[in-house]
Amino acid sequence: MIKETMTPKQRILAAINLEPYDRVPVAPLLSTSFPLAHKGISLNDVYQGKARGVDGFQALLDMYDEVGGWDGLPQLAMTPALPPESPVYHFFRWYYSSLRYSGLDKHVSDDSSPQFTEKEVITPADYDEIIRVGWKKFMEDNDQRLTGKTPPPVDVRISRGKAATAEYIRQRALLEKKGGVCLCGFSGMDPQMALSLLRTLPQFSLDLYRRPEKVKAVLSLWTEEFAADYLAAAREAKEDHPYGIPGILMSCERGSGSYMSLKNFEQFVWPHIKKLVETWHAAGYITTLHFDTNWTLNMPYLLQLPKHSAIVELDGTTDIFKAKEILKDHLCIMGDVPAQLSALGTPQEMEAYCKKLIDIVGKNTGFILSTGCEQPPDTKFDNFKAMINTAKQYYPHG
Repeated sequence: MIKETMTPKQRILAAINLEPYDRVPVAPLLSTSFPLAHKGISLNDVYQGKARGVDGFQALLDMYDEVGGWDGLPQLAMTPALPPESPVYHFFRWYYSSLRYSGLDKHVSDDSSPQFTEKEVITPADYDEIIRVGWKKFMEDNDQRLTGKTPPPVDVRISRGKAATAEYIRQRALLEKKGGVCLCGFSGMDPQMALSLLRTLPQFSLDLYRRPEKVKAVLSLWTEEFAADYLAAAREAKEDHPYGIPGILMSCERGSGSYMSLKNFEQFVWPHIKKLVETWHAAGYITTLHFDTNWTLNMPYLLQLPKHSAIVELDGTTDIFKAKEILKDHLCIMGDVPAQLSALGTPQEMEAYCKKLIDIVGKNTGFILSTGCEQPPDTKFDNFKAMINTAKQYYPHG
């Protein structure tokens, strides 16, 4: 058993700052779906309202106690509220209105995680309007067209926002009372990812060739307007600065080598990710770059970011060992236990893979052991426990 000499927060900050730690910290990306499933509560029951009175976050805390705790969570189920006039508010109203849930939609299999319905909701003509009036006015004016629902009045938005922020702070306080750390307050998407969802991937891909300058202009506006809103929401987390924890989580997927060439990445993706990370870092916030899909080809670009400014969270598709070779003295890496290992593997296989990660990616510093994207609801509990225990019991480098 490792003799621990650091608190979870000290251990996580050491990993981010590329300083020595007593062992590798472990922070699974965990929603309430797996903890509820562990208690025998299906996602169908949750979405159909048959699990009323069940506190999903309490189920997560119960699991924390059952495995003897872990160091942190990349994010909580709730986030602080967005400013009520924010264009991001309208974007996420549209995004969540596009989700389909098991037990409520015949096209979604039982006990499946929510599925996104992708359809074209803004047109090439909308690009001109966005460039003319900006994202804030465009999203406000077109909320009902995008969502199919009348947006609530500002006072209702404020009231709901205060409730969401209060719930976020409650959850974080409960986690901290047990010794765990929340890494991020607010979570969103990078500009290219968000715009491609609004346009659909096929139409957006065509836009890169048919109207590239308009796409660049719209993405630049997104970066300028949304950067401040993400920051305002993160500040509601009420955490000390600089290097405040929680930081900001930014989901990035469709800019990777799985989707586009490096030439297009350099034009339509990287400038905006870089500017956002630099902006938030200057304000005292760490960005967790949630990199779904294969970003192996893109890893060298991350050396342009300020040292210690981001956590590079990988999902099991990117070559995490190659990423370590490139980023070893620059940025912290988090990941990347694959979903299939959690759901289909054995505890012995889990332990072996986690030890490999600790030996290679976690040697000396700069690594947080985590899941590759979210912990799947059909995870085997013994596999999950093996991941947590390996981090707490195996560190031959100290």
